Parts: sequence; C-alpha cells; structure tokens
Amino acid sequence: MKSKKVQKIHSHHKKETKSLPKINPSRIESGKAKAKTKSPNLDPIFPFRLIFVFFFTLLIQCQTSGDSSLPLATQKKNQTHKEIVSKWESLSPSSIKSLTYLYITGDGEVHSGQIGNQTEGKVDRFKIGSITKLFTGLAILQLHDSGKLKLDDPVSIYLPEIKMVKPKKQGYREITIRDLLTHQSGLPSDLAKGFFLPPDAKEETILESFRALPSSLASMERNEPGKIHSYSNLSFGLLGNIIERSSGESIEVYFQKHIFEKAGMKHTTLLESLPNSELISGYSGLFWKTQTIRPVIRDLTAGSISTTGEDMGLFMKSFFKSKENKGLFSSESFEEFHRSQLGPTSNFDMKLGLPVLKTSYEADGKTIWFYGHSGSLPPFFADLIYDPQTEIVSFVAGNTLGLKTGSLKETNTKVMELLWEERMGLRPEPSLLPTPQNKELVKGENGFYISPFGIHEYKVGTPPTLSLTGFDLDLVEREKRYGIDLRVFFGLIKINDPQLNEIRIEFESWEGNPIFTLYSKGLPKGTAGIGVKFLPDHKYPDSQYFGTFVTKEPYAIIPTIKLEKDKRGFPLLTIYYMLGGMENTIQVPCQWEGGNTLRILGYGRNLGERIELGEKDGKPILLYSGGEYEKD
Repeated sequence: MKSKKVQKIHSHHKKETKSLPKINPSRIESGKAKAKTKSPNLDPIFPFRLIFVFFFTLLIQCQTSGDSSLPLATQKKNQTHKEIVSKWESLSPSSIKSLTYLYITGDGEVHSGQIGNQTEGKVDRFKIGSITKLFTGLAILQLHDSGKLKLDDPVSIYLPEIKMVKPKKQGYREITIRDLLTHQSGLPSDLAKGFFLPPDAKEETILESFRALPSSLASMERNEPGKIHSYSNLSFGLLGNIIERSSGESIEVYFQKHIFEKAGMKHTTLLESLPNSELISGYSGLFWKTQTIRPVIRDLTAGSISTTGEDMGLFMKSFFKSKENKGLFSSESFEEFHRSQLGPTSNFDMKLGLPVLKTSYEADGKTIWFYGHSGSLPPFFADLIYDPQTEIVSFVAGNTLGLKTGSLKETNTKVMELLWEERMGLRPEPSLLPTPQNKELVKGENGFYISPFGIHEYKVGTPPTLSLTGFDLDLVEREKRYGIDLRVFFGLIKINDPQLNEIRIEFESWEGNPIFTLYSKGLPKGTAGIGVKFLPDHKYPDSQYFGTFVTKEPYAIIPTIKLEKDKRGFPLLTIYYMLGGMENTIQVPCQWEGGNTLRILGYGRNLGERIELGEKDGKPILLYSGGEYEKD
C-alpha cells in the first residue's frame, strides 16, 4: 500500500486536506484487520530521557495573520488554530514522520488532525504508551462504582499469586489496589522477561502472556509499600488482570464495551488490529529515519492502547460528562481520580491522582491545575494535558523516535497554555517553586549519589559540581537552592536554555540519609525520584561473575547486562535496553550482600532490586528481572 504525505484537519467532523511534498517510505504491514474476539513507564527508561529534553528542546515560535472580513471572535479562533497547526507542522515531516493531535477549546468544540505520512485509504492509529494507564485507572474506578472492588482492598483478594512475592523484610503490610495505582506498591518497576512479544504475535498469544503475568511473581521480591514512588509498568499490568477477574470480562471486551464504545471511539484498541483502521508504521533515527518493527507488549493495560486524535477528543468529552454523572464514571470517582493521593514523605510535593499527574499554574493570583500524562512506547511518543475545570485539552502523538521526540511534550504544553489564555483571557504561568524548608542554602556532602538517572558525583567547591546524565554541572545559588550553570567546549560557551535555567537541585536529608532532589516549574519535586548518597565498600563477588551476560530471549527489552568492578569501589551494573530500534543504557552501583546476591542501590525506578548469581552447566549466570543471563 502506498503512502503519501498530507495534512488533514478535522473540525466539527469536517475535513480539509492540504497536500505536502510526496515521499514514498517503505511500510511494514501491521496485519489484516479482523473482527474482535469475545474471548479474553511505555518506555521503561522514559524518566532517564526526561532531563535530556531540558537540554536539547527549544520552542519554535510562529506568527500567522487572520482574515479581517470575519467577525473578531472567529478571526481570533482561526488565528489560534493556525498557530497551533503551525507549531505541529514545525516538527513534521523533517523530524517527526507523522503526528496526530487534538485540542478542545473549553466550549465543547473539538479540533483534531494528522500531519505527515498517512496510510492511503485507512484511518491511522498511534500508540499512546503510558497514557493507557489513565484508561486503566478509569476502569478500576468504574468497578469501584459498581461495587465489584474497593480501592483500598488488598490485591491478594483478586490476585492470590501476589502472596508468592517475598518481602525484603518481615512485617510489611499488604499491597492495596490504590498502591498499584499510585506507583508505591514496592514491587519491581518492570518484569523484563517477556515484556516484548514477537511483532507477528496473534491476539490469543498476547492475551495469554498478559494473563500469565500474576503467575510470574513467584521469583520476585518486594520492598515496603508506601515508602517511595517508583514508576511501575508491572503494577498496571497486574491492575489489568484485576479488571478481568473482578468484572468477569476479557480486558479488550471490557475496554471496548465500557470505555471506547461508550465514548464513541471507533478507532481505538488495546490489541494490534482493528477493522477499518491501521496501526501506523514507526520510525527511528537521528537525521535519516528508518522504519522499525511494530512494538507488541505483554503489559497491555500499562501502555498498549492505539488511537487517533479524533477518538481522544470523543474520550475527553465523555470523560468530562462524568462530572454530571453522564459520562464514563460517577462524579465521585471523577473527583477521586483528580484528588491528590497520599504518598510517601520521601517524594515531598509530588501531586498524583489515580494515576493522573498534576502541575500547578498561577493566573490572576490564583492557583490552577493542569492534569495529564505522557506515554512512550518507542518509537511512539504521546502527551495529554487538560484542565477539568475549564475542559480545555491538548493531546499529541507521534511515531518517530529521535531528538525531536521531547519537543512533542514541550510544544504540547505551550499549546495548552495558548488555549487557556484564549479561553480565559489570562496567561497561565507555571507556579513558583515551593519555598525551601531551610532559609539558608544547604550544601551537599561530597561523594556519590544514585538516582533513577544513574550515578552522580558531588564535589564541594567554588562552584560545587554535580554530574548528571554525563555532564559535569556547575551549581550556583538561586532562590536558596542550587541552579545549573552549564558551560561547554572547555568552558568557553555558556548555554542559556530557559528550560535548563529553571532546573533546581536541593540537598537535604531523608531518614537520616543525605539526598538531593531535582525539579523545576515543569518537573514537580519528587517526580524524578531522589538521589541518595551511598558509600562504596570495596566488596565484590567472585571474579567469574564479572563480564558481559546475554539472554536467549527473542525480542528482549533487556538483551544484555554487564557487571564490572568500578574503580571507585563498587560492583557496577550496566543495563542495556533495546527499544524501538534504539539502544539505551543505564549504569547503577550495586552492593554485594554475600553469597549469591547483589543489590542495586538507591530508591526509585529500577533501583533497590535484586540480582542473583548462579551457575548453569558449569558456567556463571545472572538472574535479573525474571530473566536468565549467560556469560557471553
């Protein structure tokens, strides 16, 4: 099937098509659409790329003019529409192959469109990754409304398999459904083994793998629930299984019947194929884009939904009707969905609903809240922002993995601010950073820290420095905190990116341990986890366990891990992720607990987890995240 590059814009179900220069990329067929069967973060490293966005994204400002023959209100609306479309066009097609967008102005008017490559004769669907988690949370609250479960029920009522998970220490309380929804269950962030399935996997195979997830818990260990936020795809895969068992319906049937059909969404699915629509091809690459294989994941309810901008508009309209008990769930559940949930004190001011993220803004001296979630299942990236009070919404999804991926979120935020200003007549400004508890700048302790971003070394000096994502950052005092002052090319050129300048680093203590938090106006304190100081103890397992280890699992999300002696005095683990044709790595320090156990240090996503050392057929092996790795 041929492809062509077009722009289409929907408004009140009207379509306007504008041709762009033709290109003919190769396309991977996503399989023949078939009728539905009645039988039953996703990007695990997205938080590691979040800081990368701060360093390399700039907003492109565009100016357009209106038609003076139209009424003033219409001119203003048209001007806004052109400005929004221009912002999306600036990212496509040179950097993003295709994107779909949706915005609602607050008066019920829905605008949606697609820019870039389009499949001829088909409706294109885009994966929205972890935005799927909002649908999963909604489904749980629907079942709460119907009395089939309670949010504070122990998970073991619905998944007895969770009792097989060994607590790290005795005396931990049971994990609740609310714990799963708020990423504070103490379970590992992901179960890497079996996360990706073959690109040609049949629906029966996908559902079978999804339903086998609870039985995979036997080899796992859990930390204390309620102690820290640790973003977990595994938790949301388990929530999907709870939905099936408590409702008595298969997960796809449940989502179709109780969410998609109820909202009028005709081109949305958890699975891979759907009549009359096509999952658009994905691309990756820096300058030249290469078509990638189609990502298929086991953890359906953590990040598998594919949809269109138009369907997302229908979803949000039905979602907002819930405020009057006429939408997807009760008004009480709508309120609970958006209420700030109680969380661990270690995450400070993090604002989290069920599981929507909250960001505060200021307008006319008053605090307003924007809600939303990002999603990344490489090579797809999506972002949703909305205001439940004014019912203003902005959504975008793209199909390309590259430097401009971060610009989708950045641009979507600017679109949301533009829409809110047009509707309310006020410019919303991100809230000022919260006042530090200490009136004086608190200096950190020299040494090494571990956070979900990796290993950091802090050095006291004038100025002090902190290593972050491969950069040695100069820290300067700003608002009784540290701000970043980054100089490159031997200190000759200073970077003054506004996003970079807004980052703040604050040193303090938690449970007697020196820590730092990293945040900004657009990154609430605690969202990125915490950096915890650790002391190298120069203890190592037997030398046979140092080297590179690989798995035989096809399509493994973690194909390779490497263990080595770090000269700083600890076992260093390098984890290699294979995501949508792009390889990423994260390095974390470990502590040898003696015998056959290594422990990844720190708190947060993919931290604090266990690695077991062993032998098979006389050769050393490592057991990690449910997988077996043999020495290469």
